[in-house]
Amino acid sequence: MTPAARAIGLVLTASMFLFSAWMYQRTGDWVALVFAAGSLGYGVFFYSRGKTS
Repeated sequence: MTPAARAIGLVLTASMFLFSAWMYQRTGDWVALVFAAGSLGYGVFFYSRGKTS
């Protein structure tokens, strides 16, 4: 994975996480919490791919 792709992935997943966490705080909807957890998973993926490549 190129450094640019890694950076884009990390920025997008951070944005997705922040939006989902904000939405969960406002609504208390469990679906937003699941999306926030999924965003963290994607963040770990993009972060770890940069370390091995």
